[in-house]
Amino acid sequence: MKKQTIKPIRIKGAEGIVLHNGNIVLGMQKLKRWYELKGGKTAAIIKTLGGQIEDVDEESSKTALVREVLEEVEGLDKNNIRVSKSPVFTKNVIMGKLNPYEKDSNLNMVADFYLLEIVNKNNIFPNDLPALVEISINVFLKINFSQEDEIKTLKNWIIKNNKKSIKLPEYYALMIPNEVKTFLMKCNLEFSLLW
Repeated sequence: MKKQTIKPIRIKGAEGIVLHNGNIVLGMQKLKRWYELKGGKTAAIIKTLGGQIEDVDEESSKTALVREVLEEVEGLDKNNIRVSKSPVFTKNVIMGKLNPYEKDSNLNMVADFYLLEIVNKNNIFPNDLPALVEISINVFLKINFSQEDEIKTLKNWIIKNNKKSIKLPEYYALMIPNEVKTFLMKCNLEFSLLW
C-alpha cells in the first residue's frame, strides 16, 4: 500500500525579536496549548512574541505583530514600541521540526520576523499569556534552542502572570529558529539602521 503524504497546512504569521532594556522578551504559550507528559507533568513552548495574521490585520505582517505584542504584554500602546521598517528575515517555521512535543505536526507558518523594541523602561508584565521570559541577550545567545529543560532553569528570567491563578508547567522547550540567534550575532547589538 502506498504511503499517504500529509499535505502541510500553511499559514502566514509575524514574529518579533522583542527587545526591552537590552534584554530579549519571549512568551509562554497559553494553557490550552500545553502538553501532558508522563507522570502527570506538563510542558509548554516558549517562543518569540507574535502569531498568525488575522483578517483585522489586512494582510500586513507588521500590523499583526504590533497587535499581538499589545495583546501579550500588559499596559503597552503603540507609543511604547518601535518596529523595524521591514522584516529582518522571513522564515518558513515548520512546527514538526521546531516543536519537540509535536513532531508529527504538518503545520507550517511563513513568518516575517521583525525587530521590535519596547521603549518604555518600566518593568513589563504578561497580559494574556501565563508568563513572559525577559533574558539578557548574552545569556540568550548561549542557550541551546533544541533543548527541552525544567522550567526552574529559567526561574531568574520568568515573569509570571499574577492575574491568572495557574501553576507554571514543570518543563519547557524553546520554539525559536536559529536565524534569530544568527541575526543578533550579525548585528552585534547595533540596530540603529533598522528603525
